[in-house]
Amino acid sequence: MKHINTNNQRAVGLGILIITATVALPGVTCADVVTDWNQTALRATEIAAMPLPLQTRVMAIVHAAVYDAVNAIDRRHAVYAVTVTAPTGASMESAAATAAHDALTGLLPLQQAALDAALKTSLAQIPDGQAKSDGMRIGGEVAEKILALRKTDGAAGKAEYSFNSGAGVYQATPPMNASPVVPHWRSVKPFMMQSATQFPFAGPAEPASAAFAKDFNEIKSIGGKTSSKRTNEQTAIAIHWSGSEIPPLNTVARAVSIERKLGIADNARLFAYLNMTMADTLIAVFESKYTFNAWRPVTAIRSADLALNKGIQADATWEPLIVTPPHPEYGCAHCIATSAGVAVIRKFSGSDKIAASYVYPTLGVLRTWTSLSQIEKEVGDARVWGGVHFRTAVDHGTQVGRQIAEYGLNAYMQLVNK
Repeated sequence: MKHINTNNQRAVGLGILIITATVALPGVTCADVVTDWNQTALRATEIAAMPLPLQTRVMAIVHAAVYDAVNAIDRRHAVYAVTVTAPTGASMESAAATAAHDALTGLLPLQQAALDAALKTSLAQIPDGQAKSDGMRIGGEVAEKILALRKTDGAAGKAEYSFNSGAGVYQATPPMNASPVVPHWRSVKPFMMQSATQFPFAGPAEPASAAFAKDFNEIKSIGGKTSSKRTNEQTAIAIHWSGSEIPPLNTVARAVSIERKLGIADNARLFAYLNMTMADTLIAVFESKYTFNAWRPVTAIRSADLALNKGIQADATWEPLIVTPPHPEYGCAHCIATSAGVAVIRKFSGSDKIAASYVYPTLGVLRTWTSLSQIEKEVGDARVWGGVHFRTAVDHGTQVGRQIAEYGLNAYMQLVNK
């Protein structure tokens, strides 16, 4: 059994705690340049300590560049965004490595020395010659053009946010009581969706409704810091998924790639779908968050009297198990990204079954999964058990994530009829 190492992030206050994570994959024997650079890109985003939406954007740009570079040589599938002419025999390996490297150095220039060293290692495994040089040229050209296309995508923008008051309205949450993050992310240009509102959310339950009372009482009972209803395993799951879902899902995709013996071209397509889809889900969910501007459970429970709902009671001292992320509650970002990622991985696996484990050594939390469905359900439950999301936000986020994945899988990078 070989171990694939990556890193993960867990939000702690307004900062990021870097935590090493290890995945045990039965029968793993090898990787390739695409999966190697997938891990390199993840490490680079973690070193940069960037928030989740920015992390997804970097991963999507890198893998879009890798896909178009490899596909320019493989030519079996439709171009994603950049068409270049590749000479016969060009190396897909050197194209993929150079595209990933150049995209990452363009986005994270402070890490250039480490990324240069990674590229040197990748290229050293490829025989010198015209094929290698041609692949490098293709990779560099594609990365440059992808970066140019994303330069004005809105990620560097800003948006003003003003707090309001009333039942159901988002308020700053303890212990940080910070202004909400990235309110402009809803305006970022999607990678595959037509717009941030292409797959609309139905909206949260009204504070005075029976549906809200059901959500409220569930999370009040099981999501509190001192809850006696939550089992030890549920607590472990909630803590495990308090970190970014992007590294675990990419790691599961690498496991599936190895199990299914996918080649470089198929891996390029898999990781492009996976990361562009998850990037789009974050754009869609932040559109929802700042459209509905819904209060978090900690605020709702402490200020329940505002709801005028006879089915709920306030608790001024209630605290969630994990720290509440500083942005509005509806919908669930972890859930939408996970459901989309699971749908992509399942498409390439051809099965719901997997065999993978993931551990945060610092926290001592190990999770072992036997199916992709288990991961999807676990993430949704974790956000309720952790006390940060109502069940409606979980369910709606999961549904929209599936829709975004289905759209991307059917609209882009299809097999070319010859």
